[in-house]
Amino acid sequence: MIPLMIIKFLKKTIFPLVLVFYLSACTKVEPYILNDSEFNRNSPSFSVQLKDRSDVGICYNKRSTRPEIIIQIATDECRRFGKVAFFGRSKNLVCSLNAPSLATYACLCPSENIQIGQEKKGQCSALK
Repeated sequence: MIPLMIIKFLKKTIFPLVLVFYLSACTKVEPYILNDSEFNRNSPSFSVQLKDRSDVGICYNKRSTRPEIIIQIATDECRRFGKVAFFGRSKNLVCSLNAPSLATYACLCPSENIQIGQEKKGQCSALK
C-alpha cells in the first residue's frame, strides 16, 4: 500500500515539475534589452519613451546566442541616440531562467573615449 502511494505522489507532483523544468530549459529565448522598471508602475520611467541612453543591458542565453547578435543589438540600441556601444562587462544569473546572462554596454558619444569608471552621461553635443 505504501509503494502505491509513493507512485501516485510521484505521478501527480514530481513528474509534472520535472517536465516543466525540462521543457523550459530546452526553449530558445531570443536576446532582449533589460528594462528593470518595465513592470513597475511606480517608476517614473514606466511606459515613457527614452530620450537618451547612457548604457544598455542585454539578457541572453550563452548556449543559443552568438556574440555577434549581442553586439548588433547593443550597437543598434546605442545608435538610436547617436552613440557608439562599448562593451562593459558580462554577468551570469542576472536575468530570466531562459536567458540568465547579462552583457552591459556603455553608450558613448562618438567623440568620447571610454575610461574605466569615468563614463560621461548626457546627450551628445553635436549629432551627425
